[in-house]
This record gives sequence, structure tokens and C-alpha cells, in this order.
Amino acid sequence: MKRIILSILIFFISLYFVNCSKKSQGELAEEQYKLSENASVNSEIKKLNDALKSAGTDVEKAEIHTKIAVILDEKGDVGLLMKSAAAAVKFQPNQYMSHYLLGKSYIAAGRYNDAMDELNTSISIKNDFAPAWFELGNAQYKKMNYPSAKESYKKAVSLDKKLVDAYNNLGVLSTLTGDLSAAEKNLKTCISINPNYAAAYKNLGILYDTKMKKGPAAVESYNKYLTLRPDCPERNLVKLWISAIGG
Repeated sequence: MKRIILSILIFFISLYFVNCSKKSQGELAEEQYKLSENASVNSEIKKLNDALKSAGTDVEKAEIHTKIAVILDEKGDVGLLMKSAAAAVKFQPNQYMSHYLLGKSYIAAGRYNDAMDELNTSISIKNDFAPAWFELGNAQYKKMNYPSAKESYKKAVSLDKKLVDAYNNLGVLSTLTGDLSAAEKNLKTCISINPNYAAAYKNLGILYDTKMKKGPAAVESYNKYLTLRPDCPERNLVKLWISAIGG
């Protein structure tokens, strides 16, 4: 218990010690690139909004709103994503992508029941759309309906063998429900598909550390995570975990 309290305390304290040194050329270049990218995205959205003004049919309007929603999803603008996806659904209720995007926006907004309704509608229109199954699993997970979430994630990876996020989430869910062999298998599958998937190494480390009591394997996974995410906010906390194991 003392270890947990100390770890949490140090983690939160570490958040106050921000590096205030001058930005490097690399950081400045990255910021400039993001500004340029945002300008390009905003320009594309403006073109699509202009196209809406001359759209003659509901189908055309739905398609344009869906295109805008896809861009907003990538941009991470939840509020406008929800608005555009809802408009697409209004103009064309039988479009699986708009229901999927609306469901995804509802998850981000914490509206999990609404999210499940939209995602189930998306799946009823296109049953083999893996991302909808994955997001359905996320909504079910948030509702703590673990058996259903697990089945949704399994369906997602059966449709898309490369869906690394689903393997990672299956690993976390299997850890929580005590299915340790499945947890290890799914996290290792995630890593085999994408060796740079940092979160899977941390989750694998937690599995080895807290559930399977495999100290050396946990240390190796934690260290790999820190190598891939050297600037992660919980770096000090993970180092404490490593130290507590004896690594």
C-alpha cells in the first residue's frame, strides 16, 4: 500500500517539474509543421462547407457532411465531429460511416449508451466493418460490460488481423478479468504487428509485474516502453515500478 501511495504522489509531483528551457529547432519545426497541417485541414473543411451550399440532394449533403466528419475525427475536434456526423445521419440514415463517426464522437463525450446505439446501427448496415466493432467494444468497456466488450474486440480482430488497438485493448481487458494467458497472447500479438506500439509494452509489464509475478520480464517490458516513450508523463512512476521489482 505504501508503495502505491508513494508512486502516485511522486507521479503527481513530477507533473509540476516542466522543462522550461528554450525550444529546440526540432520542436519549432514540428510546431510549424502542425500549423501548416492545420491550415491545410481548415482549408479543406472550408471547401466542403462551400460545396454544401450547392448540394442539391440529401444524399449529396450526407456525403459532404461525412467527409467533413472524417477530417474532424482525424483532427480530434469532438464537438464539430458530432455535429457533422449527426447532420450526415439526418440527411441519409442508411450510411454506415456516419453512424460510426457519430458513435465514436459520443464515446469521446462520455455518452456511452448513445454510442452503442449508433455503432450497432453502423454494424447492422455493414456487419464486416471492423472499426465499428472496435469502437463498440470501447463503449462497452466504458460501461464495464467486459464480456460484451471482449466479444466485440474479438470480432474486430477477426475482420482485421492488423487492428493493433483491438489486440492491445483485449490484452488489458483480459488482464482485468484474470484471463492471463489471453492477455499475454494479445499484447504480444499487438507488439508483433507493430513493434513500436509503446502502450502494449507498458501493459505487458503491468501484467508480468502485478499478475504473473515475472519480474525480469516486467522490467524488460517497462524499459522498452520508456525507450519508445522517453517523454511520457508517467516516466518517474514507471521507473519506481522498475526499482520496486529490483531492476
